[in-house]
Amino acid sequence: MQHHIIKIFTVIALGAMLLTGCMMEKPTVKNYRKVSAMPELTPVTVEQLRQLIAADTTHYKVVVLTSSCCGYCGQAMRDTYPHKMAECDSSQVHWYFVEESYGTAQYMDEVFRRHHIDSPRYWINDTLPQYRPLMVKNMWTIVWNLIWHYGADIKELGWEVASNRLDNIVANIVPQSQPVSVSGVPTTLMLDPQGHMKCTYTIYNDSTAMLEPTDIRNITVPVTELDYNKVDTISFLPKVCTPDGKCN
Repeated sequence: MQHHIIKIFTVIALGAMLLTGCMMEKPTVKNYRKVSAMPELTPVTVEQLRQLIAADTTHYKVVVLTSSCCGYCGQAMRDTYPHKMAECDSSQVHWYFVEESYGTAQYMDEVFRRHHIDSPRYWINDTLPQYRPLMVKNMWTIVWNLIWHYGADIKELGWEVASNRLDNIVANIVPQSQPVSVSGVPTTLMLDPQGHMKCTYTIYNDSTAMLEPTDIRNITVPVTELDYNKVDTISFLPKVCTPDGKCN
């Protein structure tokens, strides 16, 4: 009985979260129409974004895949991007801020004004299956499905999700000989004028390793001073130390 009550309250809490604040702003038809009507936001397909970046052969490029309702994205907007933008003149580095989903793009202008970032704003508007975000007709459908199908997979709740969507987007924007992995937003793609992307080979605690776009939050030098032909390595494996004090 107690477990049943906890389950009911959990479902109610989830429903309330979905109906408040940014959690309400899912990729719905209504939000798509609203964002499409905002002149300060520029819609681009993934291929158009690739062409836009590839055509710029005289600047370093920083492509930021972000979400206006993502906490870590907001922190980067406040603490990282303004600082990194100030390190290099705009004649050297071009920044491309891209909202990965139209579900939250309507807040993009507000976030930029709050953190005093003056840069063009793009949002991905692509219908190809590998790039398409989730789509639902209305939030009540999602709330009802959460209650009726508690614990079900997100796809079973009526959300259409492109598999490995962010990986697919990055693979098209900056094709690599070895596929790169993207864990989520914010994701920064840093490229030199010749189009080489700065990457990091990351080894995690469970010994899995992935090639990833280097996170601009982890660099200590200006974008223009990075070695784009070198792949850095970050390891989260615990160090093994011998009695004589040597560690590896």
